[in-house]
Amino acid sequence: MSNTTTKSKTTADAKPVADVTKEFEVLLTANQKSLQDAFVSGTEAAEKAYKSGSEAFKTSYEKAIEDGKSHIEKAAKTLSEASFYDKEGAEPFLKVSAAAVEKGEKINAEVIEFNTNRVEEYFSVARSVMEADDVQKAIELQSDYARSSVESYVTEVSKLNTMMFDAAKSIFEPFGAQYASSMDKFTKRA
Repeated sequence: MSNTTTKSKTTADAKPVADVTKEFEVLLTANQKSLQDAFVSGTEAAEKAYKSGSEAFKTSYEKAIEDGKSHIEKAAKTLSEASFYDKEGAEPFLKVSAAAVEKGEKINAEVIEFNTNRVEEYFSVARSVMEADDVQKAIELQSDYARSSVESYVTEVSKLNTMMFDAAKSIFEPFGAQYASSMDKFTKRA
């Protein structure tokens, strides 16, 4: 008789557990949508803040570059008007300065563009992960993002190395020409 009582209690107890589980699943599903919406809203707010800050930074950076260029041009003009100025000897330095500014501007613009694209892609993936229907889809999105991030980084480093090499070559060219010219003058005098 005790077995019968135990079985009926277990069966009776199982129904409420199933009901509680069902209620918990419904509650979790309802709150999951609210949580996803909150994350999406937060991501959108962060993305807007980043974009406005990024645009402000780019504008300030471009203005600083333009101001720097105009100051270098003014300094070069003022220096060329000075009586002690050796135009032939200083010309390579002016060429190097111009090349360094130009190449530095291109490299910095590339770095800024790369970082901006990385952050924008991050926000896009974060939004997609939060809106994913199941865990497997979210994991796939994160894996794809990780793979593409590494590939993009390797590509960008290669591109920046090429740009740096080109910049170094451009900077040293005027000195090479000046060195050759000086050596010609030296050997002709000797």
